[in-house]
Amino acid sequence: MTALAGGSVGADRPVEAGRAVNPFLLPAATASRFILLITITLSAAGSSFDLVAGGSSSWRTAYARCDGAADAAAARAHADALVQGYLSCLNELGVRRAMAGFGAMALTALVIAAVHVLRPRITIRRQHLVPADPRTHADLYETVRRLAGREGLRRVPRILLDTNRRAPGGRAFGHYPRYYLRLNIGTLHRGRERGGEGVVEAVVLHELAHLRNRDVDLTGLTQAAVWVFAGLVGVPVVVYTALRTPANLLDVGTRTLAASVLVAVLAAAVLRSREHYADVRAAVAGGRLPDLGSPPLPWLRALLPLHPHDDRRMRVVRDPGLLMRWVPGEALGAGIAAALGTTHLGVVLRLLLPASDRPAFVVSSLVYAIPAMAIVLAGAYRSTLLALAAGRRAPRGTAAGAGLATGIVLGLIASPARNTGSWMAEMGDSPVIAAVMALVLLSLCLILCRWLTTVATAWLPAARGRTLLPSYLGALAPAALLLGVGMHAWSEAAMVALHAGNIALGVYVLFAAPFDAALLTVLLVAALYPLASWFRQQWPGRGREVHLDAPSPVMLPPVRVRPLLALAPAALFLVLGVAGEILTPDGILITLLHALGVRPAGDPLNVLLAQTATLVLIFVVLQLLAGTAVAAIADGGRAGLGPSHAVLAAVTTGAVATALLFGRPLTAFCLYDPAWCDVRMLRDGIGNLLLAILAVGLLVTLAGAGLVGGIRALADLTRKRSGSRRHDVRPGSLWVRGPLALVTTVAIAAWFAVMAPVWAVTWGYASPARPPSRQASSASAVPPPGPPGSGTARDACAQAHLAGMTPPLGDNFHVAWATAFARLAESDRPFLVTIGRADYALARDARFTFRNSMAAVDLYCGSAVR
Repeated sequence: MTALAGGSVGADRPVEAGRAVNPFLLPAATASRFILLITITLSAAGSSFDLVAGGSSSWRTAYARCDGAADAAAARAHADALVQGYLSCLNELGVRRAMAGFGAMALTALVIAAVHVLRPRITIRRQHLVPADPRTHADLYETVRRLAGREGLRRVPRILLDTNRRAPGGRAFGHYPRYYLRLNIGTLHRGRERGGEGVVEAVVLHELAHLRNRDVDLTGLTQAAVWVFAGLVGVPVVVYTALRTPANLLDVGTRTLAASVLVAVLAAAVLRSREHYADVRAAVAGGRLPDLGSPPLPWLRALLPLHPHDDRRMRVVRDPGLLMRWVPGEALGAGIAAALGTTHLGVVLRLLLPASDRPAFVVSSLVYAIPAMAIVLAGAYRSTLLALAAGRRAPRGTAAGAGLATGIVLGLIASPARNTGSWMAEMGDSPVIAAVMALVLLSLCLILCRWLTTVATAWLPAARGRTLLPSYLGALAPAALLLGVGMHAWSEAAMVALHAGNIALGVYVLFAAPFDAALLTVLLVAALYPLASWFRQQWPGRGREVHLDAPSPVMLPPVRVRPLLALAPAALFLVLGVAGEILTPDGILITLLHALGVRPAGDPLNVLLAQTATLVLIFVVLQLLAGTAVAAIADGGRAGLGPSHAVLAAVTTGAVATALLFGRPLTAFCLYDPAWCDVRMLRDGIGNLLLAILAVGLLVTLAGAGLVGGIRALADLTRKRSGSRRHDVRPGSLWVRGPLALVTTVAIAAWFAVMAPVWAVTWGYASPARPPSRQASSASAVPPPGPPGSGTARDACAQAHLAGMTPPLGDNFHVAWATAFARLAESDRPFLVTIGRADYALARDARFTFRNSMAAVDLYCGSAVR
């Protein structure tokens, strides 16, 4: 395969449909499936040993000891000492769980690597392989050197002969940096017979293609993972459970068998995929598919073949685009691996870092989102490149999204590592709620996969460098952040809905969880990431060796990106708003309130809150109209950029509306009561308002863009359109993109400057702002708690969980936690009573910093209250 080259601009040609597409421009499916195999192997090993280490009670006995000690000490210990003692007990428990789970994962990885390193020596000895004599087989050495040079290999592998195998064949094996090429003696005999010309070259070229594709180490590690998982994890776990805790044998055995089958299926998929890529690579170098036949296989290999059938291999060689399809099975496995690992890692981190409750689950979701997105994103990029090369519309990823959602649900069901029980039990108790939340997850995964193809459509034509790999790696970070945030928000919402038996509450938590300065920033950056490709676009675009049957580069169709169009609604609103402000002395918002007959009474703060509520309602309409209009005009999702344009239009329109409609009432309020109008009030008020605008803008704009996409999809069903869209619109000139890039950079810096203090408060590094001393907090109106035992711990914990969903900005945060602590003080658990009575007074007066108390309450409610 010749190296990728851009070529001269004049030599670039447009893409042509029906040509053989180059599958080596992006990460191969072999690498994706290998990442999936290793992730599931290590996650299953950690979860299995965690289950065994927990004993017959699955860690519940250990949690109960900490809970009992906390209840016993509640009568004589101060609240702060009580919290610290309880968290210390849980921290020791977390260390034990970490040693069991993480130790098993590390040991499994080390043994897999050791087996891979030692296996070539064992293979040489067991199969009695001997080096080929350079004097006797000089022509063979010359053939291997010549073909290795054709493949672009820097090092020629060492040639070994298997004198016991009479059938033609060979194999490349070894590990970095020493590789071997094993040839059956039958290959040499067949090459000397009449009609056997080219057999040796075909076999050698195919095996050298494995080296060229760098899949030899992947093959060795894959085979080692299967045997190590069975010998180090599967069998020992089942035997230990049968001897020590036979009551858990059915549960442990079922989970271990399912994990073993999944590992074996993935290993077979890796081995089959590598053969296809080697066949295509050898065919590009001028070789032909080795005529090895299809000998009868044992029933196990027939059920789980390690090599593809010859017919399938021939079809892939004729049409390499088959390797670039988006396989839903990969997304299914990615979902299983992400959910299985996130649950176990989140619980352990929660115990190791009990004072930081939210970061533990967010970090665990983000950690496993990286390999999961590496798999799903690679499929999206491959399928999108195939569609662009054929002049077709990018895939929508419906099957992949369904597979990802199904995998996440299956992974949660298979995961036993939760202190409150298993997801399987929770879903079994409330099947209707579980089904509704699963449909919500399906919708989120479909949106995510559609966004992945949007990113690929935007960035593939704008990619620079010799390969397309940097474009893929650049999209991996925002994709992993998006999946991590979404998976964290959905799992938390699903658990709340299942515990409370309330679907509406779960949906509320789903949208409240990302209502956080840091997480909302992630969602905003991810939504707008495709638009960043516009700054990289060149005209004419750089050519790529998209087709295998011609070395000359061709151009991928450039995306029609119109960010200035997305800014048009905000610019129009700005002009109209300035004119309206001049014509209305009282301000647009106040004039509108009066026109609607609204006469907010009370102090200026109540007036301001009423105006703010009306303002948000106005933004809903403005953003929906702006987003829908831009989505309809800016390609309407044909090139995949409709939703991104819509989000940009919504956010900019909302920001302009904030400055116009809210500016004069805020100024009047500050002049009326300067004591309230200080930096803290501005931070809390404007910060809350900005978060609300952005959250509403994201939701309603995606809804508007989806409406436009749905109408166009129905139109496509009613009439067929022939030919591909023309993509001949020249991107904006540098004089337009330069100032826009500068404005974007300033806006990003301003956004992070505003969000930095909000992050500090949200994540517990700073205290929420106290109201001025001249006016008491609204939390002072919360009634004091009643006598202990007048309420239940379950209801009190539910109230505390709802308080945890309240953004820690403004007075509502203190009101929510004052109410929660009052309910905790009325519960029937001594630990909760002590914490509630101690912190109620602090929450009532809005003079507290109790992240440790909040974490302890959450952990206690999850462990002792069921």
